[in-house]
Amino acid sequence: MKESQEYLFALKSGNEKAFKMIMDHWYSRLFNFANGYLNNQENAKEILQDVFLVLWDNRNKLIEGTNLNAFLFTLTRNRCIDMIRRERLVLQYRTDRQDEYRQLTENFDALSDPILDKIFASELQAEINLAVAGLPDQCRKIFLLSRTNGLKNREISELLELSEKTVESHITKALKTIKAELERRLPGSLLLFMMWVRRLTSKTPTATH
Repeated sequence: MKESQEYLFALKSGNEKAFKMIMDHWYSRLFNFANGYLNNQENAKEILQDVFLVLWDNRNKLIEGTNLNAFLFTLTRNRCIDMIRRERLVLQYRTDRQDEYRQLTENFDALSDPILDKIFASELQAEINLAVAGLPDQCRKIFLLSRTNGLKNREISELLELSEKTVESHITKALKTIKAELERRLPGSLLLFMMWVRRLTSKTPTATH
């Protein structure tokens, strides 16, 4: 993680040498990941060219603490899904290439598999924890009481001597802040964030008004 942050700091300053070091460090792993699902080296190279171009073009938008590993793998995964989706549309009615179509479908399903989501979710959870830690004290306290301890809004309002409306407002603010922070730290994570929110919601009793 420390090494990643050193890369990030240099990259943000426009250091092309740091950019090349990032490419050297991650290229083979990202290529093997993409090619494993695309079964096409040229397509995998095209995706990585786009991924690193996005990284360079957005270097000034990356904030301190951005997880480069998660950023690059998430972006590569999303680009693979997009490419497979396009390839399948092309092959859908080609009777002479149905084996290729079926293989792409299997790879598309694998990329969309919840198991892979769990791998990316571990990166996501680390970023969420950082975002929660950065919330204002009262907002963080209310959010944790609700989402971690599972208290109802009414119970939190009684415990902290606040109105339920105030409690609800703090929770809404916390979710918006976390979402915005994740989009900056880990672009492309919206789907996983929504899954995380749904999982929390399913564990949290609904408020009584």
